[in-house]
Amino acid sequence: MTKGKLYIIPVPISEDTFHKVMPAYNAEVIKPIRIFVVEKLKTARQFLRKTDSSFPIDDCTFFELDKHDDYNFDTSVIQFLNDGKDVGLMSESSYAGVADPGLKIISLAHKNNIQVIPLIGPSSIITALAASGMNGQGFTFHGYLPKSGHERIQKIKDLVTSIQKTGYAQLFIETPYRNQNLFEDLLKSVPDEIRLSVAYDITGALEFIKTKSISEWKKNPFEFDKMPCVFVMG
Repeated sequence: MTKGKLYIIPVPISEDTFHKVMPAYNAEVIKPIRIFVVEKLKTARQFLRKTDSSFPIDDCTFFELDKHDDYNFDTSVIQFLNDGKDVGLMSESSYAGVADPGLKIISLAHKNNIQVIPLIGPSSIITALAASGMNGQGFTFHGYLPKSGHERIQKIKDLVTSIQKTGYAQLFIETPYRNQNLFEDLLKSVPDEIRLSVAYDITGALEFIKTKSISEWKKNPFEFDKMPCVFVMG
């Protein structure tokens, strides 16, 4: 029996940008899939309705992820795949498995010789790096920085040291409601000559992407609202 495929389905980063950023090919791939592993059921249903207003939601089986990849339905999902059923994997936005849950299912698929297919779509990390003017040949994505003040300041200093030693761009993100605090910590802790790119609400109505030195940001700081942002230092 031919095994099913695990499709990593990209989800728009911002609301109301579906037709702007999603290839038509993805909708054709998604159309026959009836088994989904999702970060949140509600938004997954909304996404599927946008791909096709008549998508048969009630005929689908959904498995809901959590942010720690600490779930126990993996055996059922792998069984579906082994039985020849395709499975779609999606997070809240952008790509599952990249700063979002989904790694466990992807890893298990590989261990069970199941083909993993990443569909093309929006990626805030790559978009931010491309638009930053930073080093696209050598870079490191760190995900979320530590929450606590002391640990976060030390991490920021470590990133600066890495930039000075390697020249690599350093990318990181934060929960939207803590973006302002992180930005202020960067202005206090990073040398004036280091460049910082703020890639805010990528693809959204409030999209703002700007790269300036820390000294320039201090003169004209950015005011954050509760929207997603990718930070790039170099």
